[in-house]
Amino acid sequence: METVKPRRICVTGATGQAGRAVVRELAEHDYQVVATDIATTRDDLEAGALRADLTDYGQALEALKGAEGVIHLANIPAPGLSTPAVTFNANVTMNFNVFHAAASLGLRRVVWASSETTLGLPFGMPFLEAEGLPPRYVPVDEDHYPVPTSTYALSKVASETIAEHVARWSGIPFVALRFSNIMVEDDYEQFPSMWSDAHARKWNLWGYVDVRDVAAACRLALEAPTEAVAGSPSFIIAAADTVMNRSSPTLLSEVFPEVPLTREVGEFETLLAIDRARHVIGYEPRHSWRDHLPAS
Repeated sequence: METVKPRRICVTGATGQAGRAVVRELAEHDYQVVATDIATTRDDLEAGALRADLTDYGQALEALKGAEGVIHLANIPAPGLSTPAVTFNANVTMNFNVFHAAASLGLRRVVWASSETTLGLPFGMPFLEAEGLPPRYVPVDEDHYPVPTSTYALSKVASETIAEHVARWSGIPFVALRFSNIMVEDDYEQFPSMWSDAHARKWNLWGYVDVRDVAAACRLALEAPTEAVAGSPSFIIAAADTVMNRSSPTLLSEVFPEVPLTREVGEFETLLAIDRARHVIGYEPRHSWRDHLPAS
């Protein structure tokens, strides 16, 4: 299989939490990084970042000019941060502009941030715009899609559809990474407060992902052989375990006793299946809260 490794990469949303980790990851692996974001400090600009509003097609085209690939992270990152209409319109517009600009400029690879919310989150609890239903089965995998229960999730489902068609028109691989709840190391200090109530974090099956594994997943998706990611595949990107200090089978029997298990799961194994990402792009989460906190 051919391995495509574009050398000059545009990272959108580069000053956000995930964006900064991705920029570091790429720099450590000898990529030339072009960082762009609408939220930039003076230090960011002096370091070479480009301030660009990707809801404007001309600015998106300019940001990607000269790049060989793009890791597109710029979006309103969660439901509830803006009104539903603003969230949907901004995200879909940004995504279309970046996707179309990438195709027009002939980039070799598009890697972009989709979301675990496309799979039906929140599970089993009301949240903002909808009453969440239990998952149909566990572990939840890429085929548990599309089940948008918020305008934010709908913006990602619509964008995955756009990506599929632009990939088909252009022949460029578009790789969607359905990230779980992204955490930095300091966030792990909050985890013990969740352990007494299994229902508090059932909304995403107790999932999370370390920002360093997010960055690695982006790089791996960029480097995956063309044949492996042809078209517009999507991959769940989560930690190997859950946020909880009790076993995954115990959590399921307590909170979702009627939901069928499609296979056995390990003691603390994630219930957001990462098998496909492991197999296709070589993703292997290397960071866990258990490396930083006692599990009791």
